[in-house]
Amino acid sequence: MPKYLIDGFILRIPDYLMNDNIRRSMQGGRYEGHEANAVKKHIVETDRVLELGAGAGYVAMQIACRIDAGNLMAIEANPKMISVIEKNLTANALEDVTVINAAVVPDDFPEDHITFHMTAAFWASSLNPTIAKRWKSTKSVEVPAIKIGTLFQEHKPTVVIMDIEGGEEGLFDTLWPEHIRLLVIELHPNLYPERVIKQIFDQMSASGLVYCPTGSRGQVVVFKRIENKA
Repeated sequence: MPKYLIDGFILRIPDYLMNDNIRRSMQGGRYEGHEANAVKKHIVETDRVLELGAGAGYVAMQIACRIDAGNLMAIEANPKMISVIEKNLTANALEDVTVINAAVVPDDFPEDHITFHMTAAFWASSLNPTIAKRWKSTKSVEVPAIKIGTLFQEHKPTVVIMDIEGGEEGLFDTLWPEHIRLLVIELHPNLYPERVIKQIFDQMSASGLVYCPTGSRGQVVVFKRIENKA
């Protein structure tokens, strides 16, 4: 199994879940670099973090070494990645993170499972059916569905990290709770129309979170709660 060292963290991923683009990204130390940079700039020791789309666990490692690891909940829809995440966390002595195999859905989603499209290269897997049409090797499986409101209520995060390959569409239909002070999200404008991006920005603004240039870069956007100073 290939082994990579990125920013001091050990990362192992089975070769069958990789492609040349992922390998080059990891070998060059660029993998999830923008998200990791935002974490470094904004996460504080007292945070409770909800990560949606944990991938191989690299961003989870960056978070867990900065907070009590037991205050991090990492959600990953791809069932093939769960053992990868857990083994990578263990290899970096960060075993206390809660890792859950599920896809995050809107609060009005009626079923307890949802179709998830797994691509051969793990980082493009998605709920978005557009993915399924791109590669003949894509396999669709049913995975547990968990409502975003349930996660907010049960975990009470102060920070949300979201990289779910287009699955963010539909998660911004209602106001976000006041205990969330920060959102780091990777947008995927190639998977949905511009109105979805507008809805995300509008809903964050209505929830009291504003665009923050610190840590934002390209499709990775940071929203920070406005401080009410007397």
